[in-house]
Amino acid sequence: MENTDYSIEQIAPAATLMIRQAELYPLMLLKKLQLENDEEGIHFGLFHKNKLVSVVSCFEGIDKSMQFRKFVTLKEFQHQGFGSALLNYVLAFADEQKTKKIWCNARTTAIGFYQKFGMIETSDRFSKNGIDYVVMQKEL
Repeated sequence: MENTDYSIEQIAPAATLMIRQAELYPLMLLKKLQLENDEEGIHFGLFHKNKLVSVVSCFEGIDKSMQFRKFVTLKEFQHQGFGSALLNYVLAFADEQKTKKIWCNARTTAIGFYQKFGMIETSDRFSKNGIDYVVMQKEL
């Protein structure tokens, strides 16, 4: 059963850092978690009972594509539908922006999650900091 007690809002880039650190890079300093182009992105946060529990950062490409990055939900709020709600929101946002393709560098452990949203694996794979990734995309 998905949780419906949430709101999704555009947030400042700095608001994403605590969740990025908590779930993706716990040993990294907050200032190191900022992306070079964070200020150029559009960042969304999902709030549950006024607490920020899930974040994602979106970046438009010159070819009418959109990449989403650093998509993460706090561990204690995972498997409750919050990440799915936020990804559905991002997909609808990309569609409204007339984006032709949305894509991400997915951790290979999350392939099944993204496939539920119609995203497909590409042949582009890489490893970074001991984590395996695959580029996944969806034509809109």
